Amino acid sequence: MREAAPKAGTLSGLPRAGGDVGPRERVVNWIDRNLPIIFNVPTVLLLAGLVAFPVLLVLYTSMTDWFLYTPEKRQFVGFANYVAVWSDPRWLHAIWHTVYLTVGSVFFQFVLGLGIAMLFNRQFRGRTFYRSVFLLPMIAMSTAISLVWIIMFNNSFGLLNFWLASLGVEDHIAWLSDEHMAMPSLILVQVWHWTPFMTLLLLAGLQSLPSEPFEAAKLDGASPWQMLVNVTLPLLKGHIIVALILRSIFAIKEFDTILTMTEGGPNWATETMNMNIYFNAFDYGYTAQAAAKGVLFFLFILAIQVALLRFRERQWSY
Repeated sequence: MREAAPKAGTLSGLPRAGGDVGPRERVVNWIDRNLPIIFNVPTVLLLAGLVAFPVLLVLYTSMTDWFLYTPEKRQFVGFANYVAVWSDPRWLHAIWHTVYLTVGSVFFQFVLGLGIAMLFNRQFRGRTFYRSVFLLPMIAMSTAISLVWIIMFNNSFGLLNFWLASLGVEDHIAWLSDEHMAMPSLILVQVWHWTPFMTLLLLAGLQSLPSEPFEAAKLDGASPWQMLVNVTLPLLKGHIIVALILRSIFAIKEFDTILTMTEGGPNWATETMNMNIYFNAFDYGYTAQAAAKGVLFFLFILAIQVALLRFRERQWSY
């Protein structure tokens, strides 16, 4: 028996999008046209709840006089907290300590990481084994590493003072209890912990470089130093900037190592910006000032990253 022909205004028996259709078909057609938007709605709502709302809450809190233990007396004060923080000497010292820790640790991580990456980029026996062992500190927890280094830094029975005594240095160094030695000690821990990460990023960059520029430099009689400065570093610029950005972000917001080893002491000599924010918010209850400092801390990180990205856009020649 012959099948009936499709009804007018339909295609293969289905209603057309713009034809005479019912409410159900209109809903189906609207969903079909806006499917990408509909699929992204849950993501947008999740990000709004996890990111946008906390950010707006911090901005609002920073413009109030909210004290943690008397939240019912909260009042709007505008930008008064942003002005007041610059008269806090501990906050100004914390900014310097953050710069000191970041520049010191990232600089030595880069120098050592580049040298070790160039070593591992060569062919030698046991390279895979040594590279695997060298990367082990990177995967260890910061708190566990800090506890081990506390023992090594101990004034009485620490390994560092024991080794120095074996070299003839009789006076024990107060690594973590001396204001002048506490920050260099933290930098030493950061360098030991994160140099493998810097090495891994730079080694990946070295292994991706083309061989033709190096061969041409050898034919021109370039020395190893000239090849490093005029060929390797310009070609490796993109990887260097990425490594510096990642490590500077992590170093600026380093928290658990400092809290475990020194708690910002002695005499606040190792108190960084995020440590100062933490103490203001949870130890002293100055929630509004802590929120204002948090916003400034974010702008501080943003400024450093913008400067590094601008440096990346600079044209290098080789």
